[in-house]
Amino acid sequence: MFNQFIQPSYWFTLAPAQVDGMSGTLIFGFFVLLFVLGIVMKIVSKQRVKDTYLLEVARKGITLLVTMGLLGSVLYFFSYERIRFFGARFWYVIWLIGLAYWIFCLVRFVKTEVPTKRQEEKSKAEHKKYFPTKKK
Repeated sequence: MFNQFIQPSYWFTLAPAQVDGMSGTLIFGFFVLLFVLGIVMKIVSKQRVKDTYLLEVARKGITLLVTMGLLGSVLYFFSYERIRFFGARFWYVIWLIGLAYWIFCLVRFVKTEVPTKRQEEKSKAEHKKYFPTKKK
């Protein structure tokens, strides 16, 4: 059974994926979970997050979750309706590759760009303290 998952002929065919039964429910539940997590993150980040860089990371994460949840739900719908080209299994592979690349870019942003921006802000604040301020 699991041997077919490693065969390229299984993934790269125009036959729609089988999404009935428990596996289909789990797949659809995963896509809905991504979407709902994105909405919840949006609500929580608006109310709780004050740090601008953390807010930017949250915004990028929200975009990731909502977009991939919606795209996955659309893929599921096409597979459920057995639409031959748009319900094909290779779209799920492309979806997974896109998700992995997006997560990679988000992690790279957090590890490289956020510390750099924080350091720049700190150095600007250090430099700015020597300039006169406006008196009220």
